[in-house]
Amino acid sequence: MMRHLPNAITILRILLTPLIGVRLAQGDVRGAFPLIFFAGISDGVDGYLARRFDWKSKLGSVLDPLADKLLVATLFLGLGFGGALPWWVVIIVFARDLMILAFSAYALLFTRIRSFPPSIWGKISTFFQLMLAGGCVMRMLWPDFWLSATVPLFLWGTAAATIWSGIHYAHTGLQMMKESPD
Repeated sequence: MMRHLPNAITILRILLTPLIGVRLAQGDVRGAFPLIFFAGISDGVDGYLARRFDWKSKLGSVLDPLADKLLVATLFLGLGFGGALPWWVVIIVFARDLMILAFSAYALLFTRIRSFPPSIWGKISTFFQLMLAGGCVMRMLWPDFWLSATVPLFLWGTAAATIWSGIHYAHTGLQMMKESPD
C-alpha cells in the first residue's frame, strides 16, 4: 500500500493544479500561494519517496513529468491572465512544449522511437520557468521583497533557456528520426 504513496501525491498535485490557475487568473495570489507551495513540496516528496524506498513505478514515471508540465502550463496561463507575466513569454513556453508534444506524437505513431529522455537543457529551462513563476507570485505577495528585482532576470533567462532547449530538442528529435530504422 505504501508503495503507491508517491503516485497518490502526484495525483493530488494534478488535481490541485486547476485551482492554482483559477486563483492566479482571478488575481487571488494569497489563495494560490499555499497551493503552489504544496505543489512544489509534493513534487520533491514524491520523488524522494520513490527513490528512497524504491517505490518507482511505470505510472509514476509518466504521471510525475505530466504533473510538472501541467503545473508549469497552469502557472504561466494563470499569471498571464492575471497580468503578472507578459504573453510573449507564455507563448514561448507553450510553443516549445507543443513542438515537443507534436514530435513525440509523430514518433509514437510513425516510428519505432519510444524513449524521449529529458535533456539537461530542458531541466534548466524548467528551473528558470519555475523560478520566474515563483518570483512573479512573490512579487505579487510582497512587492518590496528583494526577490522582486530578480523577476526581470528570470524573465529573460526563461525566454533564452526555453528557446535554446526547444532548439536542442528539435535537433535531438531530428537526429533520432535519422537513426530510427523506419
